[in-house]
Amino acid sequence: MRRSRCRAASLLALAGLVAGPAGAFECARVQPSSSRMPAYRPVPDAARCEGFYERTVSQPFVELVSLTRAPLPPTTTGPLVWQAEATGPALRLTVLPQRSTPFYRADAELPPGRPVAWDPAPMLAATGLRLADLGFLAVPLATSAAGSTPGHADPVFVPLSPAGQAAPPLQAHAVLRVSVDVAAIRWRAAPDAPGAAASAWSELPGSRLFAWQRSTLPLLLPADGGSQRIEVQAVAAADGRALPLLRFVVAGTRHGRP
Repeated sequence: MRRSRCRAASLLALAGLVAGPAGAFECARVQPSSSRMPAYRPVPDAARCEGFYERTVSQPFVELVSLTRAPLPPTTTGPLVWQAEATGPALRLTVLPQRSTPFYRADAELPPGRPVAWDPAPMLAATGLRLADLGFLAVPLATSAAGSTPGHADPVFVPLSPAGQAAPPLQAHAVLRVSVDVAAIRWRAAPDAPGAAASAWSELPGSRLFAWQRSTLPLLLPADGGSQRIEVQAVAAADGRALPLLRFVVAGTRHGRP
């Protein structure tokens, strides 16, 4: 269990922040690249940070690389505008490649109840990626150095929706990525409440994957706005051993309320 908590806490290097001036947006604690430009840094006059960074990859693992309410458009001619249908503190929007490389990320503040615009053009130009290659995640800015939020041992993610569009159905698309060949991925869900019973394990269709491939896990969001605890178990194709358990919470619109 300790290994699973450590793996979940390190999802996308979201754990730990670099402190800046009082009231300023804080960049993620990653090492800016010394060989590729632009290196990860604060963007002047904007509550965001962006650029190439250094990453040491540990194996094996399964990780979450995107959580959205609706799929991305194939192309765009302007900024993407995201919103999160959840109450509570401000969020951190993180954009990363769904592919294993390059190591490039963008972080921006997503104020509560307000949309945020992010222009993908600099990232796409610097990396040569397509819009469909990008993953989008939102976590509370209160995330601790252990990767958790107050009252939660596991990382909390808020599903993102394109702003200005009709309300999407009660579903989310969780994109999972594996670092080694896997024979199958299983998952289960439970209400995010003490003692809540989890569903039976279900195998994700088409989840026999090669290293760094992705698979999308469709999640049905509770109609009452409650949050869900998700557990994901992948089995290595080489020896049949289970990869460290991935655990995270999908925040509902009532997240944090009694």
